[in-house]
Amino acid sequence: RRLARRPRGRIVPWPLAPGARIMTFSATWAARHRQTSTPQLLSKSEDCSDSDESRSELGEEVRKTISPVSRKLLGTVVVFGADGDLAKKKILPTLFNLWRRKLVPRDLLVFGYARTPMTDEVFRKHIFKCIYHPSQPQGDRKGFLERCHYQGGQFDDPVAMAELLDQLERYEEARRVKRNVTPVEQAAATDLAEDSGGNGADVGDPGVTQQVRLYYMAVPPFLYAGICGALRQKRQPMDGPLMDSVTESGIFERFVLEKPFGKDTASCKVLVKQLSMLREEEIFRIDHYLGKELVMNLLVLRFANVCFQAIWNRQHIKNVQVIFKEDFGVEGRGGYFDEYGIIRDVLQNHLLQVMALVCMEQPLSFSAEDIRNEKLKVLRQTSPLTLDNLVTGQYVKCGEHKGYLDEPTVLNKDSNTETFAAAVLHVHNPRWEGVPFVLKAGKALTDRKAEVRIQFHRVPGVVSALADCQANELVVRLQPEETIYWKVQNKVPGLNFEVQQIRMDLLYASKFQMRKLPEAYERLLLDVLAGQHSNFVSADELLLSWEIFSPVLHQLAKDKVKPELYPYGSRGPVGADALANRFGMQKFGGGLHPAVEGRVAGPKEEREAPPTAEVASAMRALNTNGRAPPNVMR
Repeated sequence: RRLARRPRGRIVPWPLAPGARIMTFSATWAARHRQTSTPQLLSKSEDCSDSDESRSELGEEVRKTISPVSRKLLGTVVVFGADGDLAKKKILPTLFNLWRRKLVPRDLLVFGYARTPMTDEVFRKHIFKCIYHPSQPQGDRKGFLERCHYQGGQFDDPVAMAELLDQLERYEEARRVKRNVTPVEQAAATDLAEDSGGNGADVGDPGVTQQVRLYYMAVPPFLYAGICGALRQKRQPMDGPLMDSVTESGIFERFVLEKPFGKDTASCKVLVKQLSMLREEEIFRIDHYLGKELVMNLLVLRFANVCFQAIWNRQHIKNVQVIFKEDFGVEGRGGYFDEYGIIRDVLQNHLLQVMALVCMEQPLSFSAEDIRNEKLKVLRQTSPLTLDNLVTGQYVKCGEHKGYLDEPTVLNKDSNTETFAAAVLHVHNPRWEGVPFVLKAGKALTDRKAEVRIQFHRVPGVVSALADCQANELVVRLQPEETIYWKVQNKVPGLNFEVQQIRMDLLYASKFQMRKLPEAYERLLLDVLAGQHSNFVSADELLLSWEIFSPVLHQLAKDKVKPELYPYGSRGPVGADALANRFGMQKFGGGLHPAVEGRVAGPKEEREAPPTAEVASAMRALNTNGRAPPNVMR
């Protein structure tokens, strides 16, 4: 039974049978609700999940606030290494999601290039497997696949490269004709970009019709120079400042380079020199951590909240930890990983970039140049890492899980490559002098997460009743559950006086339920098409970051330092906690090892769950056999 209000205002029982009146009321209410709530629904249309096709229709006004790419853009994406793992797992699915959600123009062209001989149809079947999801309509996949083409050949084959460029020009010319873009409009777009410095700063302008080619290098770095040289070989230079970045037909070229960018300072300089045929403005060195939502929020958190501005210094902050953990091993990537190790793979790029964002002063603006200038200051003020401030480790077999040297893709069975590293850096400036910055990364650990932990000093001169209170801590969880929480002291409700540390949470999944957090690659590919460099790494940043890590990497190799062993599924080597003790910390990140727990006082609720029986047994065996290096407890 339902209640209905009669004209006199009396509320009387109303049987459900007269459905016509209920239907009329529902239809009227729904129409009125649609009229009043349409702007709000549109503003959230980008937040739908990939499976919700009905919401993916974006109005132009809403779309302009979501995507920096104009619908008038004539975009072409060429993926080198299109049959590889990176293209399969990240690049091709990302391009499809952007196209499906109309964040890029619908006539976007996608070309794959690889050594594997394939026809367009075979390549499209390969893409279909990469992007298939049962909840998505077949029509979207079909429409996207029609935009995809393939060219096979060796990466150093000039004939195959020439065929690729000819194919690009044919399809792009057909698209221009279909779009009815006149040469006058194309020349006007080129002139406008020239006035903005040649970096495509006006590509997001809906009134501008620019043509952009994005070359994505999903290949090893030693192939970059050959591919870029071949692409430029056919170029006829133009007069003026854009001769290196605009083709004869007025096409802007942008080159996306994946890490690793060298193995040390010397090899990085060689790589930069080999790519001297490209301008810095058209190179986009991608670090996907810079595209993560919570990493981008660090600047807002710091500079838009006066409470954090006042305490973001050595007088209030005791230490800063940037932590990366994975609960699995190399998993088939042993050949690559054994050549680089986790210091080169994670610390030198991802974690150091996040640290620079935490440390940097407020930039003049959020433009690429101003942000890079502040990050460069931090890197110049950071002293090189030394061996006594570093602990390395390598995971070994535990239970059914293989050890690192047991991996079939690791060919060197005496390898000293580290799968765990904890490093302490110092930034020498008035704001951060004396504050230890911890970069910690490891594979085959207890869990998977990446986070920034900012630990503050205890309250000085506190009354005796509060003497046992723990220090405040600000934690920014980057993945997997994006959240920001602030550990504060609070009185437990009740008649007695009891103080407990609690978390003030901003969990993105619950606070922004209607918003789908964008994938890092989605944001970064849009930035490349729009010519925005803010979330990419410059050559100067690369060289300075290698200068911080190269000395200790050379010393590790020269002295043949053996990493400390730790069981698969543990928290890492015991030496990491010993290093933390040296700098006045109980631990880096999570709980404590059994070998260190007895020597360190602290509330039990701050510790992780005890290790499993297998891990604890493996740890005892390693300690009994004396497998830890003699200097880990210094």
